[in-house]
Amino acid sequence: MITEQTEIIRLALEEDLASGVDVTTDWLVDPSLVGEAWIEAREDAIIAGIETVRDVFAAVDPDVLVTPLCEDGARVRPLNRVVSIYGKATSILKAERTALNFLTHLSGVATKTAELVEVTRPYGTKIWCTRKTTPGLRRLEVEAVRAGGGDTYRDSLFAKVLIKDNHLSIIGGIDSLAKRLVGDPDASLNLADGKIEVASLYELELAIKMGWKQILLDNFAPEQVREAVERFSKDVSLEASGGITAENIREYAATGIEAVSIGQLTHSVRSVDFALEVDWSVS
Repeated sequence: MITEQTEIIRLALEEDLASGVDVTTDWLVDPSLVGEAWIEAREDAIIAGIETVRDVFAAVDPDVLVTPLCEDGARVRPLNRVVSIYGKATSILKAERTALNFLTHLSGVATKTAELVEVTRPYGTKIWCTRKTTPGLRRLEVEAVRAGGGDTYRDSLFAKVLIKDNHLSIIGGIDSLAKRLVGDPDASLNLADGKIEVASLYELELAIKMGWKQILLDNFAPEQVREAVERFSKDVSLEASGGITAENIREYAATGIEAVSIGQLTHSVRSVDFALEVDWSVS
């Protein structure tokens, strides 16, 4: 059965292995040679992508045995092994870089998420990612955010309603939206389960009067977020987004906001250092 992850892995391997060819490995390495390998951390990290690593090796060679030594969400230290591998040397070498690319990136997402979750924990503020993801990798990146203790409001346009500034601009503004909701058979459901983005306290008040239960505060300064929380958080769910970074997130969390969403978690995170090591003395 072809899954989304199967296709992602196929495309990634195709970049390295046109028709399964690795000219260096195929030239130098005896195809019958079998041995052990493992992937180890080179720095402190939160793991994400273990299943993807296993599936990469399986896509190259189903006979390669990959044994996870930890689960996604686990904390590892330098030299901790995260998977052990046994199989043909040629297969291991062909899968190595693609597997590491997934693991280093996804663990980077999980690690950064965990860092920010720890910062906001004393305030009870949730950490969410956005749709600013690597094309084709969104599902894996969102799973990595969850491994780090975060989440997301929605992972796609078809998942939930979120009215943003450009929607409002196109239909004539937030006042025009209020008129459109009158008599709309889908209005009550979307007002309860959907979300609207507002750019000011004035728009926030209008959104609440319309009946929105979930509201995104877009590019609010911390003092504006604090005022919104103090005045309205008993009645509606509030999320802050826009301009929030690792450097200022504590200030936003200290306002008492329910959640903050941060594009930095996926669009500019630093990869974690892992390495694959081999032992061909075992056969």
